[in-house]
Amino acid sequence: MNELLFNKIKEYIELQEEDFKLLDNYFECKQVAKGEFLYQAGDVVKNAFFVKSGLFRTYIIDDQGVEHILQFALSGWWTGDLGSFISGSSTEFFVEALEDSEVLGISKNSWDDLLDKAPFYLDYHRKLFEKGLIATQNRLLEAYSIDAAKKYLHLLETFPDILQRVP
Repeated sequence: MNELLFNKIKEYIELQEEDFKLLDNYFECKQVAKGEFLYQAGDVVKNAFFVKSGLFRTYIIDDQGVEHILQFALSGWWTGDLGSFISGSSTEFFVEALEDSEVLGISKNSWDDLLDKAPFYLDYHRKLFEKGLIATQNRLLEAYSIDAAKKYLHLLETFPDILQRVP
């Protein structure tokens, strides 16, 4: 499977060799070319994606046709619309590869099965969701309290090589 995913999970919880083997049964590796979409607005998200290599952007297009980038996903990050993935409703988001990339995908049925069979996976995602909720709250706070110049500087501080990778 992928050592990167295994190592990322180990940042949150302890794993055994048999856990690694179990994970291998649930994920499918997919190559994604630069400019290709994992999904687009109107699609139902059928897979959660872990970025093995490359770079993705998640964005929406408003009623005036303006794009708004919500997230970049780098190697070692998860990307996708969790709401659509869990509920089966259509998404409002576009997820596009900004570089030739590789992802590990897991279907909703496999996700649910893995959560049932592997308590470590449930614990990992609980901790990841907690971290994500904190990050979302911080982004909302930043959106309402920090001007654009400071946001830009924060972006460069957090992701120093982002300008070399994103036009």
